[in-house]
Formats: sequence, C-alpha cells, structure tokens
Amino acid sequence: MTTPSVGPNLTEIAAFWRMARRLYTIYSELKRTFEIEMPLCTDLEYPVDRSEPEVIDRVRQWFDQMDARVQVWQLRQLLQSTNLQTEENLRELIHRHLNKNQQSEIDRDKVDFLLVQYFAHCAPHGLYEQQITPEEVARILEPVLGEVPDTFPSWIEGLDTKLETLNRCNNLEELQNSGALLEVRELKLAMAENHFDKAALVAFTRFNFLARRAFFRAMHLDLHAIRNAINELESRGITSIDCREAGLTEREGLETVRHLVHQWKTPFRAPYSGGSSFLQLILLRHALQHALNKPAGQPEPAPAAIKTPTPAPAAPPATPELVTEQAPPPQVFEVMKPELLAEPPKPVEPVGITAQEIIPELHDAAPSDNGTQERRQVEDDGYLEQCIVDINQQLMKLPPSKGASVAAITLAGCRLLIAAWEAEAFIKTGNSFHRGLQRAVAARTILYVCVERHRKKEATDLFAALEIAHLAVHEMRDDVAAAKEQKDIDAAVNLAASAKRLLALIDQAEKLVKQ
Repeated sequence: MTTPSVGPNLTEIAAFWRMARRLYTIYSELKRTFEIEMPLCTDLEYPVDRSEPEVIDRVRQWFDQMDARVQVWQLRQLLQSTNLQTEENLRELIHRHLNKNQQSEIDRDKVDFLLVQYFAHCAPHGLYEQQITPEEVARILEPVLGEVPDTFPSWIEGLDTKLETLNRCNNLEELQNSGALLEVRELKLAMAENHFDKAALVAFTRFNFLARRAFFRAMHLDLHAIRNAINELESRGITSIDCREAGLTEREGLETVRHLVHQWKTPFRAPYSGGSSFLQLILLRHALQHALNKPAGQPEPAPAAIKTPTPAPAAPPATPELVTEQAPPPQVFEVMKPELLAEPPKPVEPVGITAQEIIPELHDAAPSDNGTQERRQVEDDGYLEQCIVDINQQLMKLPPSKGASVAAITLAGCRLLIAAWEAEAFIKTGNSFHRGLQRAVAARTILYVCVERHRKKEATDLFAALEIAHLAVHEMRDDVAAAKEQKDIDAAVNLAASAKRLLALIDQAEKLVKQ
C-alpha cells in the first residue's frame, strides 16, 4: 500500500482509502481472532475518508505494525476458516506485501502462502488433476504479478525432482523423511532477495500447490490404512491398544482412536485449519500396526473409558507449506498437547529431572552487579547441562526404531517429543553442531515445563526460562551461519528448524508473561 503523492490528488486518495478499508476488514478480524495486542485504527474506524498526509501516514503505520505482529499461520487460518478469502482480498494482500520497500523473511512466507491460495482460488476446477505447467501458473497469477517472463530458470527442474519424490510417498512418514520439503526451503533461503523475482514466485507457487496435493494424497492413504487396521483389530475381538507413543493412554479404546481419526476429515474441508499435528497421525498408525503384529492370543489390556473427543483449539498445523515457508510449528511438542487428545492421558510419574530441579528457585528481579549476572549465567548453564544429561540418558535407553521421525521422552511429568535429528545429536557426538542442538532442545524443554507450570499457576520462574531460551537462540544463529559457511546444508537446515521451534515457544511464553 503506497502513500499518495504530495498534493490533493483525489483519485489516488480515493483508491488509497478503498484499499485500506478492504484490508482493514481482514486485519481487524486478525486482531480480534488472535487477540493481537494492538489498538484499532481510529482513522479507519471513522467512516469519513480524509486527505491529510498525516492521517494517511498514521493508517500506513498501523498496517505496518500489524504486519510485524501477524504470523503466516494466523493469516492462513483466518482466510481458510472464514468468507474473507475472496479474489479481491487475496489480490490486495499480495500487492501489499509485494510492494513493500523492505521485505522480511516473514513477508516472503506470507507472499508464498497468499500466491498459492490465489492460484487455488482462481484456477479452473479441472486443473487440479492435471500436470500443471509453470506457464499455466503464470497465466493465472498475471492479475497479481503482471506479465511473467516466457522463460524460467534452470533450477526449476530441481523442484520437479522434489515433486517426483513427494508423489512417490505412500504415507506421511515417507513424505516427511524424504527431505524434499526441507531441501526446497533451503533453496528459498539461499535465493534471498531473488526469491521475489516473478519467475521464482511462479515456480514456488507451482511447487507449493503440487506439494500440498501430494501431502493430502499421503494423508488419505494413512487415514485409509488406520481405519482398516481398526476394523481388523475389532474383528479379532481387540478393543484397546497401547497408544502412549502417540500421546494417548496405555489402554486406549479403539472407538476413541476412531473418533480421533474422524476429526482428520476437517483439514480436507478447511485445509490446514485442523488442530492436530500430522505427527500424531503417523504415531497412531505405528501403534495400530504394532497391535496387528502381536501374536494371536496375547491378552489385551482393559480399555480406558471412551469419551467423545473435544475439538482442539485452532493452531497452525505442520504441512508442506509450513515447512517450505519456514513458519513455526504449532507446538514444540505438538502431539502431546492434552487438549488434542480424545481423553486426557493419565498422570505420568516424573522421570529424570523434575520441574523444581529445572528451575529450583526464583532469580532476583534485577541483578545488582556484574557478579550477580555471572552467577546467574553459571546457574542457567547448570540447568541446561543437567537437562542435557537427563535427555541423553533417556534416549540411550530407548530401543532402536528404524526410520522413526520423532522420539518421546518424559521430563518433569511432561511427555515430550523431539525430532529425529535432535535425538541423534544426543546419541552421536561426532558432528560439531550437535552441541548447539543439544543446548537448544534442553532450553526448549526447560521453557516448556515452566510454561506448563505457569499455566497451572504452580511455582516456577518463567522469566529465567526465557533468558535461557533467548541465549540458546542467539547461539543457534551463530551455528546456522557457521554451517552455511562450511556448506553443511543438512546441519544448517536442522539447526534452523530447531531454532524455529524454540522461537515459537518463546513467543507463547512471552504472551503468557504479558497476561
């Protein structure tokens, strides 16, 4: 959104206010839905369009401040769950983010999402099942991008190779472990400002759209396999299975599992608006397959009481677009969120360190001297090291699980998940970047436990945990830069992904502090 030129150009001023009021409908709803701490724009609440430059500047500043607060997953969730996703609204949002003088990484993420939504909204229905060419995507995006060059860069062939990999995946776990999405994300990072070239925007829009199609195909196959497994187990007279790996109970009734799976139909009506992470779907399939492979006649535990699942609160789920856009995951340990479960899991006995051991006492509110700060730093490092030791001990005791995408640990009574590359950093110490991953996971664990205790109004020091987390993020940025310099792409991608998880939890914790 550009400021009208100096002077009373009534045509430009009228166009400015038409665009501003259309956008304000979306931004004010974002503020209300996600309780963003920003006052409403008084000038846009007032029904009269004014021509004073200072008024127009205030409006522009309000939109800029909102842009800094709105995350891509919030924009996705609002547009896909309301009637605000119109061609006109998408076009104005795209123009706003493309026409900024300085575009940040989050602007790139928003443009990626908005372009694929615009394409999906405007593309002919028959195009969904066809092989879509870059030229066809460019033609549909022309109203928002303008005329696109007839030729495309050679690296677009690499995107086609990644799409072939995704289309060969027969379930979500294969898709996740293929590495194709992370490799595309790394390509985007490497392009920097060239990402906003028209040909690049067309290429990535095409990839995002087709990757989403592959994602839903894999999810459908998982859902079909899970339903068949439930039916087969019931035909054998089995009524419950051990679903602890998926964050449920040791004696989870199959009817409860069926209810959970039924909820996964929601993302197909409103893509990406479901509350659960697809990791839980992967782990549920693991649990069902394990039950199917048990020798016949082996006794099953009595089922837990069956309850109808409570709909999960809206959250940004993990999807191909989220990975390629580098948006933060919905929850650091997403599949263990109690509100996502059909039935809250039974209390877990603390294993290893407890919450009190993580943060044993409150720090002074204001350190009086450098010596106090140094002592606090030593204490914080002690908490990190103790947490690293405990995580390492638990992971070493876990049986090998070939191809597993996550590992479950229990700390301070909380059952948590860490990614496969993070678990490897605790078990294999040969890589020079594993130390940074260990400290990041430990900082995330400390902060997560303190957030849970804070929400339960139990004694904890959330400020101290935030200090530890911010220090870990700072260290990880240095590690990511070092990995890129050494051309260790795998390490750079893994470090960046773990940093994003930690930053997402920091954002949650800081919102709690402000309440």
